Amino acid sequence: MSVGTGRIARDIAFTLEKKSEKIFENIFLQNGVLALMGVNSRVKVVQGGNRFDERVHLGQNSTVDHRSKYTAIPTDLQDNFLTASYGQATISGASVVNMVEADQNMGKHRIDDLASALVEEAQLTFPNKIGSALMAASPDATQPESIHQRIEATAQGSQTSSLGGISRADHKGVADPTDMWQNYYSSSAISDIGAAAGIAAFSKFLFKCSPGGTAKTEQPDIVLTTIGVFSKAHGGADANRRYNATEKLTVFGFDNIKFNNAAMLADRNVPAGYAYALNTNYMRIQVLGGRSTKVVGDVKTVGDGKQSIALQVRPPIESDNSLHYAIKMYMVYNLTFGGLRQHGLQVSITEA
Repeated sequence: MSVGTGRIARDIAFTLEKKSEKIFENIFLQNGVLALMGVNSRVKVVQGGNRFDERVHLGQNSTVDHRSKYTAIPTDLQDNFLTASYGQATISGASVVNMVEADQNMGKHRIDDLASALVEEAQLTFPNKIGSALMAASPDATQPESIHQRIEATAQGSQTSSLGGISRADHKGVADPTDMWQNYYSSSAISDIGAAAGIAAFSKFLFKCSPGGTAKTEQPDIVLTTIGVFSKAHGGADANRRYNATEKLTVFGFDNIKFNNAAMLADRNVPAGYAYALNTNYMRIQVLGGRSTKVVGDVKTVGDGKQSIALQVRPPIESDNSLHYAIKMYMVYNLTFGGLRQHGLQVSITEA
């Protein structure tokens, strides 16, 4: 083994660690939902523990009502604040350095900048894996919560699964819409989402997912759909129909069309004819802090919505039977929901 290979491996590990914040940033710049969550400062770093908690308010204060000035005020104990608990998903990988290749990439005659190549590879791979997992149809026990799975294609009031340890069946929101741990759902066909009638029908559904009315924070702010539906919407994208783009997402290169307060994006993982209406004010990405973590708590947005959090990168380990060094890196995270009635799913949309 030539002199300097070990040093090169350590240099590469050092470079990966220093550039890990760029890798994390790229995760948020390659996925529309994550990009908007980054812009809206919906990223939180948690230190310690084996789960992620999210406080949820379901129902109203039952003691508040109109009554006679002589009537006693009830003092029933309220139990409207619940804690939704989520597991911790680990995404990990390794940059493998071959000792001979390390030698070949030293000095003025080097073939390539090996460190830069490995950083670029990580920047491209991590976002794809995370983006696919967040829209997985049937995530396995190692994956994070999936938008596809958790925003159900079942009528409100009929959903019986649990999310975050809270049963949907116990909070149907039928008598009291504020006591609702269920997402909205519509299967009413929309034949042309680019025509006036289709725009009106979809806008009506988005307003239904706004339990607070027209308040901006209560409205879905992103819609994930298919390329076919997105292309159909493009057919009616003129100024007279109140279409425009969300500039925050355009800055990151996401072509989008705006319905109400929601930016519509195309995602390769969305089933045909589906449109997921999401409110990032009631969603969060939580990340477990580690040895390389510099901040704890809500992550401040850097620049144009960029998130700067270090991945966990470990020192290089030499293989005992091959000419390789392995540099491991990982992140522990999950998608958590602070509310369900602020989200919805529209299906049966005709595609282009």
